[in-house]
Amino acid sequence: MKEKTNGRPRKEIEEKLCYSINLKFKIDDYCAIHNKSEELAITPTAYARAMVLKGEVKAPYTANELTLMRKLAGEANNLNQIAKHLNSGAKSYALSACAIINELKNMIDDSKKY
Repeated sequence: MKEKTNGRPRKEIEEKLCYSINLKFKIDDYCAIHNKSEELAITPTAYARAMVLKGEVKAPYTANELTLMRKLAGEANNLNQIAKHLNSGAKSYALSACAIINELKNMIDDSKKY
């Protein structure tokens, strides 16, 4: 029989999650775990696994933080383009560079609020 060559590669035995532990919780404990996992935007199982193995769960980026990172990346790209033009001798971009630098300062100040 031919071996399949397309699709996702097989996981190594060390990477597979093949053992399970069944736990029973009181309603209060389950609600606490479920609510905390919802706050962190992960499944209760992933939350429990991380707490057992690492003792802590790092929260993923919030929507606000992701938006701020996208804006910051866009401004950095603009600043790089202006720097390229300035280095090639075009002086008309100096005002744009100042405006973008001020915008970046404002974004940094806004990010400190979070």
